[in-house]
This record gives sequence, C-alpha cells and structure tokens, in this order.
Amino acid sequence: MLRTHTSPVQIRVMQTIPPPIYMVMPGRVFRNETTDATHLAVFHQIEGLVIDRGITLADLAGTIESFTKAFFGDGFTSRLRPSYFPFTEPSAEFDIRTPKGDWLELGGCGMVHPNVLRAGGIDPEEFSGFAFGFGIDRMAKERHSINDVREMYTNDIRFLEQF
Repeated sequence: MLRTHTSPVQIRVMQTIPPPIYMVMPGRVFRNETTDATHLAVFHQIEGLVIDRGITLADLAGTIESFTKAFFGDGFTSRLRPSYFPFTEPSAEFDIRTPKGDWLELGGCGMVHPNVLRAGGIDPEEFSGFAFGFGIDRMAKERHSINDVREMYTNDIRFLEQF
C-alpha cells in the first residue's frame, strides 16, 4: 500500500510511549496530484508531533517560526492561515514569506484534536499537543532557489553537481 501521509506513525507512538512526546517522522508519500513546478505526485514529507502538559497554539506558532528562521535564514518569516483538518482543532496551513515578498505554502498544522489523544490512550484533560507536516522537497526547492521541484529528480549530473 502506498501511503499518502506519514501520520500513521503518530497513533502508534501515542499508544506505546507515554507523554511527554516530542518526535519527527519523515517518509516518502504518494499522492494523486498533477505535477508542476511546486507539486510532485511522489515526494518526501516530514511530520512532527508534540504532546505534553500545557502545550498551546503559541508553542506551535513559535516552533514553526523558529524552524523557518533556522532553515531558511533571516530573510524569511512564517504565518499560519486558518484551515480545516479533521484530526486537529484549531487547524492551520503554514506559509513562508520569501525575501522577494512571495508567500509559499509549506504544509498543515494544528492542535491535536482531543478525540485523537483519547484514541491514542492519552487523557486530553491532562495533556495537549500540536502536529505539523510539510514537504521536504518544496523546502529544498526554496532554500536552494530551484525554479522547478521536478529538476531534483531528472538525474541531470550538471544539476546534481551543484550540491
């Protein structure tokens, strides 16, 4: 079976490891997508999960912003836009703003829904958490100023030698 997300790891972790949980899950995912300069049908995704006492949306926003600065540099900032995902509440999509002023969507995030915590055997009255997921390929494209994400998979030695 081809997976569309790396999320199934999260529930297994919640069922086997007691909080606090701070983890990252990378993996290759498969989507029924039309490919273009910023989208691939097969790409690498990374998801994060934090569950602990007192975790808030401000912790999520701070984590996203800290990551943005560390990975992309000082010319980049992040923002959260309201969205809907059934496993988080509230939910958001997060974007980065490039030094040119363009906004680029990187992924989705939100506070782990209390029902998801319960399904993982965690008491939502005692613990809260956040989750996020984004495409690694799109991040690399932006960080290295690659015009088209598909270039990373052409096996053109002239392109690959740049890295």
